[in-house]
Amino acid sequence: MIKKILIGIVGVIVVLLIIGFVLPSKFEIARSATINAAPQYVFEEVNDLEKWNNWDYWHSLDPEMKITYSEQKSGTGATYEWSGNSKVGEGKLQVTESNPAASISADLFFMQSPEPSKAKYTFEPEGENTKVTISFATDFGMNPFMRWMGAVFFPSEMEKAFDYNLSKLKEIAEAKPKFSVPISEEETQPISYVGISTTMSYENAEAINAQMGKSYGELGAALGKAKVAMTGPAIALYPKWDETTKQMEMVCAFPVAADAKVPAKYKVTQISGGKAVKAIHKGDYNTMMATHEQIVQYITFKKLEISGVPYEVYITDPMTEKDTAKWVTEIYYPVKQ
Repeated sequence: MIKKILIGIVGVIVVLLIIGFVLPSKFEIARSATINAAPQYVFEEVNDLEKWNNWDYWHSLDPEMKITYSEQKSGTGATYEWSGNSKVGEGKLQVTESNPAASISADLFFMQSPEPSKAKYTFEPEGENTKVTISFATDFGMNPFMRWMGAVFFPSEMEKAFDYNLSKLKEIAEAKPKFSVPISEEETQPISYVGISTTMSYENAEAINAQMGKSYGELGAALGKAKVAMTGPAIALYPKWDETTKQMEMVCAFPVAADAKVPAKYKVTQISGGKAVKAIHKGDYNTMMATHEQIVQYITFKKLEISGVPYEVYITDPMTEKDTAKWVTEIYYPVKQ
């Protein structure tokens, strides 16, 4: 009887193995969701590996999972290795390609497997929303056991994981503040300039406009007489801003070469390059204060620290373009690296 049972068990195993060999060796899955947030807001949660514990399904299965990060924790080349309970096992993830606010690709090595599985996250803008798609693909090769896993276990578990991930990413991204102007973090180059400084009330728009016209007119005439070429559009810097007295220092300036020979009355100064938060303001200058306020809100939300003088770059020359709706101004706030 025991012999018959053993033979029967062996027979079942043989049949399962045979079936396993004819099951598909490749497994692929993809899930999408629409998130009411900008692509960057979702991208930054996936691009930074230290943020995965906030939204990743597998992290939720083992809060005590041991994770070892590489020195680089975000972007192409970032990696982490994990080791946890029986539900998550152990393995390694490496970001192989990171395209800002567009897509992220990663290789996953499960249980010290020499061949990686492939994961990809794409972020497609749809008006004010973002279509986020998560895809996963792996090849089980000739392993019949893993082919059975791919046919029976993987589909439901991966669907559960993707639905969880998309739901959490949606929750996190949609809770972030929304801005009506494009805001980004940039690496800026140094700018050499010559300018005229004035201290005045920041509440008197008419006086500000008059002073800017006077300063740029004087400066332009002086540079023209000295035959000093401008190297870019006009800029305005705001070294001081006092909300108690309602006073500000405004420097109306033109960029020039670092070694420019300017009239003795003026001197060439430099804006240091480095990391800055940039906003693009479109339209009349009278509504620019609201854009400044949004930049400050962004800096506060991102827990950044202002480390330099804010400045505006007037991409559109109002003397040649009379339609204020077409005016474009770039606003920069230098922040600590």
